[in-house]
Amino acid sequence: MAGWWYAIGRSDTMTRPVHVALVEDHHATRETLAGELRAAVEHIGSVLAVADGESLLSAPGLAGVEVALVDLRLPGMSGAAVISRLGEVAPHIRAVALTVFDDAPSVFEVISAGAVGYLLKTEPFDRLLQAIAEAAERQHPVSSRVAGYLLTQLRPGTPPLLTERELELAAVLSEGASYADCASRLDIALGTVQHHVKSIYRKLDVNSKQEVRAWMQRNALKR
Repeated sequence: MAGWWYAIGRSDTMTRPVHVALVEDHHATRETLAGELRAAVEHIGSVLAVADGESLLSAPGLAGVEVALVDLRLPGMSGAAVISRLGEVAPHIRAVALTVFDDAPSVFEVISAGAVGYLLKTEPFDRLLQAIAEAAERQHPVSSRVAGYLLTQLRPGTPPLLTERELELAAVLSEGASYADCASRLDIALGTVQHHVKSIYRKLDVNSKQEVRAWMQRNALKR
């Protein structure tokens, strides 16, 4: 897991040391990154490193945290759930997702949960420090690959992730309807439904109607 952070010189973006929380369940990754952050004394004031969301939310030092770096796949509460809960109990904390996942459902889920930024773990350490500074200064740090996707999806006139027919089918699927019910309600052949479902699952990177429903709830305004 090591290898994606690197020593750097001074970051022009950072104006003061920022107090940071790191939520990462992989022990080696957590300890290594926390150590690198603590060593960056010109940029980082303190680091609260924990393995799961429950530990973060119950930590005595939570009140002093300014920016939280949150992995998405955590034991117990998911990263999105942790970010959402932070917005309720510690709204002063600016939460930034720090993950290997760049798929559309993950991005929208975390942004909907209240994250102010989305960084991939492939980013170099200098970019991570810059992102922490940006988040503390009420900016929205996003990895370029994710930013490109968001711009593509949100630009007016750009085709949506799903076609109009796929969106119609996704809406019916999200209600728990069977393939036969979908075919009847949309007046299309069962084979056509199956073809569209495969396309929907592939585009959204999901494997169930429940995940389709979650995606539809997160993206209701895109319909």
